Amino acid sequence: MTTNHLSTAAFILGAFSVAFAACSTSTETPTPTPGGAGAPGAAGAHVGGAGAPVTGGAGAPVTGGAGAPVTGGAGAPGGAGAPTGSGGATGTAGAATGGAGAPAMSCGTLTPVAGDATCCVAAGTATDLAIDDLEDGDNVIKPLGNRQGYWYTYGTDPKQVPLPAMYTGGGKFLPTAGGKSPMFSALTSGSLDPATDTKPTYAGMGFDFNNHFKKSCAYNASAYKGITFYAKGSATGVRVAIGIPGTTPMGSDGGKCVATATMSCSDNWGQRFGEIPDAWMQVTVTFGSADFTQNGWGVVAPFDPANILNVQFQVDGTTTAAAAAPYDFAIDDVAFF
Repeated sequence: MTTNHLSTAAFILGAFSVAFAACSTSTETPTPTPGGAGAPGAAGAHVGGAGAPVTGGAGAPVTGGAGAPVTGGAGAPGGAGAPTGSGGATGTAGAATGGAGAPAMSCGTLTPVAGDATCCVAAGTATDLAIDDLEDGDNVIKPLGNRQGYWYTYGTDPKQVPLPAMYTGGGKFLPTAGGKSPMFSALTSGSLDPATDTKPTYAGMGFDFNNHFKKSCAYNASAYKGITFYAKGSATGVRVAIGIPGTTPMGSDGGKCVATATMSCSDNWGQRFGEIPDAWMQVTVTFGSADFTQNGWGVVAPFDPANILNVQFQVDGTTTAAAAAPYDFAIDDVAFF
């Protein structure tokens, strides 16, 4: 198991707009002009033989030449438009199959905008049992039952592995040699000083059930009876706890707890499962059982499985000796039942 802590072708038909100039034919028909009549010949002498009559030659008829027919030249045909517009380049083919997205959540019309403080309540069904087996090697829990969350580490130990200050998502996911899923598991380690009345010491790792737009929102787990997981390592007094709005400080996402002069927030419901062996063991936490309680030092709030925020696996300095105590433990195959 792996430990994780996400042209329009412009078709110009060119209408062959052929503009032809109207043909105008011009024709002229000349009128014939007859020549003038010749002058009468002079009379012969009175005596002597009669002179031969003289008749002037008829003038040659004059006919004006027919005007040449005039026809206007035909207008040149307009150039035809391109029969087909240039084809566009072929687009790059998309991926054959898109990656499967997380199931849609029951968030109404919420949109992921900056500063959105609104949370939706996601709900799981009785068949969506697996939470995370860590085999995918990332810090994201399985997107089943409308769940979306990420592994993280936290605590007061400045040398915790991975360092909380450097942690950006997911625990230290290391290969494992056993357990139900053999590839990876979520692991954290370090050393804790003993806790005092004024200085609590603790270290742990966990994940949200409904981290919506980077906010921890309520999750409805009423379809389940509890949580089960596998643990392995070297640590004493490890406790699994379920965060709810009533125990989470008001300033935190999803929190409604207000501390008093004598009662602090963060006293979550949970169960301590004692020393972790150096071999995988299964732990079962049943909601409502006698072992599932608050610690008793914080604000009292009833547990409601229909409104839970997160699960955390934690070791604290109240179980250490006078000197700093090392811890090193892994969690795997987390599921509802």
